[in-house]
Amino acid sequence: MLGRMLKHEPSRPERTVQLFTDICVPFSRGQLSAPPEGLGLVRTDLLPRERRWTDPVSASYLLLDEHTCSISTNAPNALTKAEGDVLAADIEQVVAVAFPELALDPKATMGDDVLFRAWMTGKVASPQRWGVSVYMFPEWGDASGSHVSLTLPRSNRQ
Repeated sequence: MLGRMLKHEPSRPERTVQLFTDICVPFSRGQLSAPPEGLGLVRTDLLPRERRWTDPVSASYLLLDEHTCSISTNAPNALTKAEGDVLAADIEQVVAVAFPELALDPKATMGDDVLFRAWMTGKVASPQRWGVSVYMFPEWGDASGSHVSLTLPRSNRQ
């Protein structure tokens, strides 16, 4: 019991930031520092050729494809507004360190009931556009959810 008390169990936002840092950041550089299973994620592909893992700690799922690394939640396991605020602030700190070339897009807004932040570079709709986005809609009932995504430039990977 003492060991459990000493071991800090991360909050859901902390765990999501950990996954982003340990999987998505290295993914952006063409490598994974640790396989998702090594971080306690469970492979749960739904479609052929899909790469999806479920994280029992954050009740989220990780999805990797050729140009994207994303971590998402859905109702009934959506993050709360308070958790979303913490997650967005923490992701902003990771972006500042790992991707200093990205700038906060002040036009990245989607309404009062949605938290949306994007740090991007490159012209909109160009193959060179890439960046990090945080999209949360915690008060949409059964449609609530969140999405933290790193999207790489299409011109980088074939």
